[in-house]
Amino acid sequence: MNESEPRRVKIELRSGHGGETSVLVYKGMLYSKRNALYIKYEDAGEGGGSSVTVKWDGAGMTLLRHGDVQGEQTFRLGRRTAGWHASPAGRLRLEMETTALSLRSETPGGLPLEIEWQYELWIDEISADRFDLRLRVQEDHEE
Repeated sequence: MNESEPRRVKIELRSGHGGETSVLVYKGMLYSKRNALYIKYEDAGEGGGSSVTVKWDGAGMTLLRHGDVQGEQTFRLGRRTAGWHASPAGRLRLEMETTALSLRSETPGGLPLEIEWQYELWIDEISADRFDLRLRVQEDHEE
């Protein structure tokens, strides 16, 4: 991947767990740097506002949150990885066992692109749920 100027993008996050599906839409930026792809957006969801960064590299994906809600989750296909989640209510230890992880785009390094991942989540060593997610990123042509 070559270094690139940030591109304005529209992001659709589809999340399925517990038999329910939700779809959230964000506006953000996409850029590549040091052999990694970065997607950044603001999430004003439950618990307050946070800046979210999705980093995709050769090893897998990392999800970082900064703001009122903070955290780090790392996804590596076929592995169980450690992470954390912090809010005004406290800090939790997370573990994610990733069972599917892929990035697809219609053209190499181009848009639109989709990242799909599935994982089992443990919170403080207790199984919490299984998640199926899809992040679709496309060019944002709105001013």
